[in-house]
Amino acid sequence: MTSHTLGVEISCDGPDEQTDCPDSAAVHARFGSLSARQVRADGRKDGWTVRRAPGRLRDVCPGCRANTQPAV
Repeated sequence: MTSHTLGVEISCDGPDEQTDCPDSAAVHARFGSLSARQVRADGRKDGWTVRRAPGRLRDVCPGCRANTQPAV
């Protein structure tokens, strides 16, 4: 049996820490994108943003980015 890497799914973390993405959005990876870095680059081409959060990255789709409340 042979296994092949299928790639990485990056899904939206929602407009804020307490709210899930209402659309359950995920980045549409291009055919050659296999790493998280490559898929995030694909998402940026589609209007996604990536923000640093304590200990991880937050990926936000264009819809949630428009509804994101500024940090206080």
